[in-house]
Amino acid sequence: MPHLRREALFLLLALLGGTILASIFTSKGLEFYGYKSYVMDLPSLLLREEPGVGRALLLSQALYTALMFVLPAVFILQRWQQKNGIRQPSKSKWTWVDSLLALCILPASLPLLNLLTTLWVSASKDWGFMQAAIESQNQGAQMVERMLFLPNSADHVASILVFVFLAAISEELLFRGVIQRFLHQGRTSQWAILGGAIAFALGHMNFVQWPFLLGAGVILGSLYALSGRLWLSMLAHLLHNAMTYNWTIQAGPGAYGDLDLPLPWLQTGMYTLAAAAAAFGIYRRRSLRI
Repeated sequence: MPHLRREALFLLLALLGGTILASIFTSKGLEFYGYKSYVMDLPSLLLREEPGVGRALLLSQALYTALMFVLPAVFILQRWQQKNGIRQPSKSKWTWVDSLLALCILPASLPLLNLLTTLWVSASKDWGFMQAAIESQNQGAQMVERMLFLPNSADHVASILVFVFLAAISEELLFRGVIQRFLHQGRTSQWAILGGAIAFALGHMNFVQWPFLLGAGVILGSLYALSGRLWLSMLAHLLHNAMTYNWTIQAGPGAYGDLDLPLPWLQTGMYTLAAAAAAFGIYRRRSLRI
């Protein structure tokens, strides 16, 4: 339909504009702390030991997230609010019990998603392109740790705001609130959920974590599609980020992004059954209300 093609064009232009702005202004966070000569050399920057590196990376990450995700999402959502042509998934009757069950699914699925990612890396690590992907993953993990392990309480508050809150809200705004919402127009929910999950995985530019990102995207997209409430997927995403942040702080430097952790098969099975039970509980409760 011409209307959907026009909105798809505006969406692509908004994403392109966000990408261009992010590529231009993200480095300003590094320059603010005096690291201009290291803007294009992340390995050299990570070798420096002063706390300013972590603060500079944190500010750069905040700028990147705001320009890459928030700005295009807000622009498109304001346009759709004025045009009123791109509908959200319909809201079903939803209770606090449904919300509690929904919020259990992603945390309980984490062992399975981590297991699938570990198996994927084990099977593909000898492929040529995966060597560069794994190296990029390791650098990304080091960068995250430099942003999280900072010396004082103000730094910790800033890292929580960026890593937990800003990341979760901005990604849900774009990938569920905009991209998946658009894909729901004239398509079945299953295709919209899958399309949003693929966009979510591609948007992270992390081929090593592809199974994890795709699985998490499907779960978050399903929560949005079933409930019709974007705040629910935001809250689930925020909960996941908070758990990851807490685990990383408790585990200490060197643990984030570790792909060589042992596979707890029994624990994985139990948690997966719990996730399936929560999902079935939502399905059953919705069926009884219909």
